[in-house]
Amino acid sequence: MFRVNSVLPFKTPRRLGSFGYRRHPVTRNAPMNQPGPSNPSLHIGDTLILRQRANSLNFLRLALALLVIFSHTFPIGGFGNERILGNQTLGDISVDGFFAISGFLICGSAMRHTSRFGLGRGLTKYFWDRVLRIFPAFWICLIVTATVFGAIGWWSTHHGLSGYWSAPKGPLHYIFSDSYMRMNDYTVSGTPVNVPYLQAWDGSLWTLSWEFLCYIGVAVLAALGLLGRRRFVVGIAVLIWLAEAIVFFDSSLFPSAQYALRFGSIFVVGALVYLYRDRIPDSRGLAGALVVVAALGMVVGHPLSHVSDWISGPALVYPVLWLGAHLPFRKVGATNDLSYGVYIYAFPVGQLLALGHFQRHGYLVFALATIAGTLPLAAASWWGVERWALRAREWITFRPGNASTDS
Repeated sequence: MFRVNSVLPFKTPRRLGSFGYRRHPVTRNAPMNQPGPSNPSLHIGDTLILRQRANSLNFLRLALALLVIFSHTFPIGGFGNERILGNQTLGDISVDGFFAISGFLICGSAMRHTSRFGLGRGLTKYFWDRVLRIFPAFWICLIVTATVFGAIGWWSTHHGLSGYWSAPKGPLHYIFSDSYMRMNDYTVSGTPVNVPYLQAWDGSLWTLSWEFLCYIGVAVLAALGLLGRRRFVVGIAVLIWLAEAIVFFDSSLFPSAQYALRFGSIFVVGALVYLYRDRIPDSRGLAGALVVVAALGMVVGHPLSHVSDWISGPALVYPVLWLGAHLPFRKVGATNDLSYGVYIYAFPVGQLLALGHFQRHGYLVFALATIAGTLPLAAASWWGVERWALRAREWITFRPGNASTDS
């Protein structure tokens, strides 16, 4: 859902752009340090890819992570239920935005790796990059939650740590049972307690497994030689969307697959924007129209359905990517991307504040205090874990190969 080093193109024939289509003359001559205005004669690929160092996708990811904090403040601080339209919350919309960006970037990453290194080596590097980006920081977050946040929660109740490490479903159980990213347990030794939201120390981590499953789905399509077949991927998107619509009207169907349909539909649409990057226009009007469609989709949201964004989720993909192409915040997160750390640490920070009854100061103060407490942890995660994990991608050397012969 997060930073992808998918930006530097490899060498291609002079007549073609780096991603296999002719460079638009306006884009080729445009200053690379300026986002550029909306221009229907350009395509979304021109502004998001050929001006890749001038996009604001990293800023958007950070903004979405911060919006999740404002959403989670409602349950963590006991400020009531948050609903924008239908069954949608600000957190729902933000997570959908993460999957939209990831669908676009991850599809491009898989295609470039297999094109440059061949199928076998390309997919190996693809998974190596994805694992290093998401797992090390996740594992450290589990350890910090179990050994610091959980311990503080236990101390606040028992006035000591005696029994914490040996309690049922204790710290080691939490770390190892959740280590492969499927969240089986959200509490540690029975904590947190004496807070408005008792169900979890870190209620944000559950989306990461769905994100990684989407990565696997892209790899499967690439392995079968289907990822570059745009019409086939369109068919997959339509089938997922139809299944999501059916589940929306009957929420008792496929209860275990509802989140897969929700996130899968958004991710695939993001991938399609990449695949059709040479045909989809760079249009402010189209982005605005789809925002209206998304708003209407929220209005008809079903309160009992996990796929209540079956219209709004896919509709928001293009507007999110369009904003990434045109917002003038390209420097935010370009070098140091804190968005992942903000996302994974904000929830336990909020729980710690709730444990100290900080919610008595009101919603806005609680949310801002959560952000203030989260940013140092996010910075530590980036400089202490994530940046080093990204450098580890060079530990294994992948030589360019023939995509048609390397298996």
